[in-house]
Amino acid sequence: MSLGGGRPALEEFGQLIRLKEPVRTVRQAAKAVGVEESRIVKTLVVNCGGEYRAYVLRGVKKLDLERLGCRMAAPEEVLSVTGYAVGGVPPVLPIPVYIDRELLEEEYVYGGGGDDHSLLKFRPLTLVERGVAVPIDL
Repeated sequence: MSLGGGRPALEEFGQLIRLKEPVRTVRQAAKAVGVEESRIVKTLVVNCGGEYRAYVLRGVKKLDLERLGCRMAAPEEVLSVTGYAVGGVPPVLPIPVYIDRELLEEEYVYGGGGDDHSLLKFRPLTLVERGVAVPIDL
């Protein structure tokens, strides 16, 4: 599932939090908003034989690229297909997005907010309910 066309306002999916300092790691993001690292998620963009997909998972978890038959998209690919630079990629994208099913148990999590000075606080279930992400077991 993906959003067609343009970029939706991230505020439609959660609370956009602007930060004074850049956050580039899970640890920095968790400290910036005062939560455990397990509440920080990352959105990874991969290239699967020319098809781009995004996977949303806990920041402390690894994505098994070999099992998926994919490779990490290069930074210029990520920017080209999502409109966002690596480090700020949100979970709402114009490419297929898959969310780790275990995240659906969380009331809310924090993910990329579009740049390295922003985070998006959102309910993972909202992405599924609104047809933005497909839950899978990662």
